Amino acid sequence: MHHSKIAFFIALALFSHLCDAKSVLPSNKSQFVKLLNAHLGSYKLTTGTSELCTSGELKWVNQNNPNLGFSLGSGIIFNALHNGTQTNKVPNFCLVTTKFKYTSEGITMALRHDRCDNPEDSLDSSQTLRFLAGNKLQYTVEDTDVMCNFELQRL
Repeated sequence: MHHSKIAFFIALALFSHLCDAKSVLPSNKSQFVKLLNAHLGSYKLTTGTSELCTSGELKWVNQNNPNLGFSLGSGIIFNALHNGTQTNKVPNFCLVTTKFKYTSEGITMALRHDRCDNPEDSLDSSQTLRFLAGNKLQYTVEDTDVMCNFELQRL
């Protein structure tokens, strides 16, 4: 009987810990549009040295058409938002595949160029923008040392 009480309290403590942990949940494009709208504004670069990362506005390319994407500063662009995976043949270039993964805390865009006319144009990369606590953002590019942090500027 004593062992079952101990096991019960251990299970209860573990369950309480799991309930307190913040989970990153899957999302979709329409939920992400609402999330981004809640974070639009002017951001200051706080850490990071990549040319991609500059202080600037987090804004829609076209406020009336979120499908066209958004940008942060002058170098970070997530364009042509869609659900799932899309592949297009770009004449005289490559087969271009984009895939967006939306979560409760951000977005990841995977980009692939393959079957290129010029093999040097081949590419396999992904970029992620995460919304952090305290009105902060983090931008990363997979398999590189690009990691930049931003903070919302209050007027």
